[in-house]
Amino acid sequence: MRFTGHKGSVYALGHADAKDQFLSAGGDGTVVRWSLDNPGTGIVLAKVGRAIFALHHAPGHPLYIGDEDGGLHVVNVNDHAEVQLERAHRKGIFSMALLPDGRLAVAGGDGMLSVWTVQAHDGRINLQRGIPLSDEKVRGLAVSPCGKFLAVACGDGNIHILDSTGLNEQFTPSGHDIGANSLAWHPSKPVLVSGGKDGHLRLWRTDAGFAPLHAFAAHKDAIYSIAFSPDGTMLASAARDKTAKLWDAANFTPLRRLDRHTGGHGYSVNAVLWMNGHTLLTASDDKAVVAWEV
Repeated sequence: MRFTGHKGSVYALGHADAKDQFLSAGGDGTVVRWSLDNPGTGIVLAKVGRAIFALHHAPGHPLYIGDEDGGLHVVNVNDHAEVQLERAHRKGIFSMALLPDGRLAVAGGDGMLSVWTVQAHDGRINLQRGIPLSDEKVRGLAVSPCGKFLAVACGDGNIHILDSTGLNEQFTPSGHDIGANSLAWHPSKPVLVSGGKDGHLRLWRTDAGFAPLHAFAAHKDAIYSIAFSPDGTMLASAARDKTAKLWDAANFTPLRRLDRHTGGHGYSVNAVLWMNGHTLLTASDDKAVVAWEV
């Protein structure tokens, strides 16, 4: 099933309030809400006038949008009104994550991690602190299932493991020589997976000081997005080599290749999102989102 309507590359995917709906955003500066059972009709929730690289939305909360120039937008999803705009970073925003205490962590192309307090009544944000982490881009963020750690992927190849409360550095594994882009914690096993510009997936042992566990060439170009299925049995990866792939999470053998020949994309695949245990979304430079039954 293919969802089309964006006028630019699709860079970001997110969940909507309803379980059968999702959000997409990209180079045309719009956020669109789609229903899985109605691919022909999307509802525009926001227009920001700049390419959108990241979004975050939790049911009952505002929509947070990160644009190519470092703008952080707060949008009310009920009336589609922008209620706040902060110049959060000097360069683009690539990822956002909600910390267990309700603060919003934001990754910037200026090498900074910014942390924002969120007002309970309206979702407006206030800058709490900025943390310089790299001379390169901060690309990926992921909160551990237990909520104890925030993992941060940086363009210099380092992965910073911070405690999610004080945001103090705990571990700094390094393995992607030309940059780390994406992160995913296994939902039930002590494993963190990272994807890099080198096309490799790397596994880190979270109960042994984040020691390297395994590494392998998964794609022929940069890996932009990875995500475990809700039950932890599969890992999905998306890459610049125009493919998405499914991996057996028990031994990381390949299960399925999702490409143009199987109904997928003919350009870079930028994001993956699990809707449930059997539906995976992929987003691409071809301006489309594809829903796969797996």
